[in-house]
Amino acid sequence: MEEITNYGKRCPNPQFERKDCFFLCGEWDFAFADGQSEPPAFDKKIIVPYSYECRASGIGDERVHECVWYERTFSLKEHAGRILLHFEAVDYQAFVYVNGSFAGEHKGGFTHFWLDITEIAKTGENKLTVKVLDSLDKSQLRGKQRTKTENYDCWYVQTTGIWKPVWIEYAGSAYLQSCRFQAKCSGKVAAEFLLNEAEELEFVVTDGEGADVYAARLPKQGKKVGYAFDIPSPKLWSGESPHLYGVKIRVLGKTADEVYTYFGIREIEAREDGVYINGKREFQQMILDQGYWKDTMLTAPGDEAIEKDVRAIREMGFNGVRMHQKVESFVFYSLCDKYGLYVWGEIPSAYAFDERMKTEFLRDCTDIVEQLKNHPCVVSWVLFNETWGVSDIKENKEEQNFVQRMYEEVRKADDRPIITNDGWYHLGSDILSLHEYEQDSETVAKEYADKAYVVANKKINANFYGFAFADGYRYGGQPVMISEYGGIGVEGKEGWGYGDKAENSKAYETRLRKIVDSVMGIPYLTGCCYTQFTDVQQEVNGLLDADRRPKLPIKTIREIFSRRK
Repeated sequence: MEEITNYGKRCPNPQFERKDCFFLCGEWDFAFADGQSEPPAFDKKIIVPYSYECRASGIGDERVHECVWYERTFSLKEHAGRILLHFEAVDYQAFVYVNGSFAGEHKGGFTHFWLDITEIAKTGENKLTVKVLDSLDKSQLRGKQRTKTENYDCWYVQTTGIWKPVWIEYAGSAYLQSCRFQAKCSGKVAAEFLLNEAEELEFVVTDGEGADVYAARLPKQGKKVGYAFDIPSPKLWSGESPHLYGVKIRVLGKTADEVYTYFGIREIEAREDGVYINGKREFQQMILDQGYWKDTMLTAPGDEAIEKDVRAIREMGFNGVRMHQKVESFVFYSLCDKYGLYVWGEIPSAYAFDERMKTEFLRDCTDIVEQLKNHPCVVSWVLFNETWGVSDIKENKEEQNFVQRMYEEVRKADDRPIITNDGWYHLGSDILSLHEYEQDSETVAKEYADKAYVVANKKINANFYGFAFADGYRYGGQPVMISEYGGIGVEGKEGWGYGDKAENSKAYETRLRKIVDSVMGIPYLTGCCYTQFTDVQQEVNGLLDADRRPKLPIKTIREIFSRRK
């Protein structure tokens, strides 16, 4: 398929790049095996990384299959170092075998994992087999995947199995597992390196144009290595000027390991009058993006499609994107770093509150933050959305305590602003983010005119779903944003939007202008997020349709959304 050629033109993870790697995307053997514990006869072919539910996979079966199997062969060159097998995401539980030997397993449908397969792989041909278990269980973190056998409301066809790229890396005998560069506007940088075994390492920082600005060689001192240094005359990263510093890291063992990464120098602070980037207040003019494509669903058709989306969002006048209920590809976040597009990093929801949910939310949330925290584009974390998974958070102390614990766990790992429950019934959020789908622009302007009234739990938000704060919590001087609004549909498209659909394109533009102007006119708002970027299956309220065709000229959309900075 043509789309598959798009995978492999960029490194699978541009922020942690080993040059010596190759993709395992393309055609695999495949089988449904509901109720079977042993590998079945592989009677189908599937195109990885597309899930079997979508048409691009070559199968296009939307029915629920709780057990699926994959298999393919791959060839390895002779290599004196280590062999690493990467899966960017497999939904939900993966069991991996190489040449019939168990390599490892992983739970969590949105997170990257890798396995060191050196001891069970061989030079020449190898066989890779993957068993995947999935279900409609509400305790799993699912995001916008449905929990029924049919689509309903704003929940869509489930995604099962391998849905992001798979690749092999040739690493050194001692190799880098992860790294982080935390930089302050002063130019002070705290670097952290995690190795599989203690070894000397060296790194060189470049200014983004190839000129060296700092270099160091660190002696063998353990698997975890910390180091502080200064960047002279630092160039800061922001949406207006997304400067990135390149880093080449070498682990010096019998066989050297070489990794390329980058970082941005920027600081974020949430104050009552707004979110400040590098000491400058920036109005966050954002678009909600669910990251769905018509033929490939949660998986992008390729890197080019991702870049086209990022550029389109910028061209339409937005400086940020709320990646809703999904962890996007590594390539997406790297492109947002490159183009200066702010991102709200959101934890996909579960829809039940029980012991399994709590265990898996803690695991996946911390994994997601660890996976994305090196990206300067990520400016906030959204833990929960609209009480999904914590439906009684208004007054249930057990749910409140769990959400507060998650806030504390994320705060220990990172210093970005955290939103505890986006929409309503906030706890100790760093940003007070509210949802409002009232379609009458005059009503919106009237109900949000008095900030004190809104933050004092007197305004019912989002069409009567809830107040700003849960019981026992009150406003503490957070910046206020409307993080979902709009969602206008147009007649002639099967599906739904918020409120009655606009009769035609002219009526759509008129209504869009009015609702955007009403939100932009709320003087104390420090940001807002329009719903949404594209139509998604039955939800036809995007600025673009499901084929990514704009419903109004891009120039017009940009003019509508660029009235406030």
